[in-house]
Amino acid sequence: MTAALHATLTRIVVENLEADPDVLSDESTLAALDLDSLAIAELVILIKEETGADLSSEETSIGELTIPALAQLVTTALDGEKPA
Repeated sequence: MTAALHATLTRIVVENLEADPDVLSDESTLAALDLDSLAIAELVILIKEETGADLSSEETSIGELTIPALAQLVTTALDGEKPA
């Protein structure tokens, strides 16, 4: 995971989804930030727009992830989408 990706995901969660930055930590799950299913769906769209990673198949489990775990999922998705 790169620091830039971590910063991008944090910015999306705080600025676009209005999560409280004082509550956000590397240990807090997205669900703990009170992001409902609509916010998670919006997060998936914003991640695709910002990074190109399509996480739509993972949408139902994203709420249980932390920002570092989400960054790893994005990295894995991007690595899997690169042509061989």
